[in-house]
Amino acid sequence: MLTVKEIMTREIVTISPESSIREATDKLLENSVSGLPVVDAAGNLVGIVTEFALLAMAYDNNVSDDFVAEHMTTDVLSINVSDPINKVADAFILHRVRRLPVMEDGRLVGLVARRDVLRALHYAEAPYAAC
Repeated sequence: MLTVKEIMTREIVTISPESSIREATDKLLENSVSGLPVVDAAGNLVGIVTEFALLAMAYDNNVSDDFVAEHMTTDVLSINVSDPINKVADAFILHRVRRLPVMEDGRLVGLVARRDVLRALHYAEAPYAAC
C-alpha cells in the first residue's frame, strides 16, 4: 500500500501569520497553489490560509492589509508521513479539504493534495487490457 511519504510534495510554500493578506495572495498566485501552510518563526504549523478565505477581499478591499493570522484556519487537520493512501483519501472525503499538511515528529515536512492521491491511484493500477 502506498504511503503519504511516497506521494507528498516536499517543497512547500509557507507563509507567516504576520504576513498580510496581500502577500498571501501574491504567494498563492505566483506559485499556482490554492492554500498555504502558516508557520511561526520556529517553523511550527499554526494554521492554513486558502483561496476560499482570501475571497473575503471581494467584499472588503481593506482586508488585503489584514494579517494572515486573522483569516487562517487554526484547526488544521494533518496526516503523518507513514499514513496509507486510503487514510488520506478518507480525510479528503470526510472533511472536504483540498490539501493536508504532512507531519513527521511534530514537524511540517510536506503537503499532499487530492490530485496527488488521484495521480498515485491512477498510475498504480495495472495497465488496461487491449480490446
